[in-house]
Amino acid sequence: MKCCKTPFNHLIVCALSILNTVVFAQEGKTQLSVPEKLTELLAKKIDLDREASEKKQFTIQVHYGNYESTTAILEAFEMDYPDLAARLVFETPNYKIRAGYFATEREALEVLATIKRRYKAAFVLKP
Repeated sequence: MKCCKTPFNHLIVCALSILNTVVFAQEGKTQLSVPEKLTELLAKKIDLDREASEKKQFTIQVHYGNYESTTAILEAFEMDYPDLAARLVFETPNYKIRAGYFATEREALEVLATIKRRYKAAFVLKP
């Protein structure tokens, strides 16, 4: 059987291709139902993450050790640097003295330079 190449044959092939596409095409309408509770939790999570990122600040760790030695050094530190807020932090197995909150590492390093004169083990903690 011999196939003739005519414009009519091309027209039939194109028509069948278009008809096939139209007949078997699917329309996708996806609707997601999100529970209200999930939306509320997601909003709270976003707020908490935003607050945590704003609180990320540099601080200086002055000393670590057992409770007795650390509290004694904390008292001395507070007398040496009354303008710098210092606190006692417990992280197993040591007590640590952390001082100051600094927005940039540069600020923390400037204060660290003065603290290191007396407290040699002091260093900047990065958030």
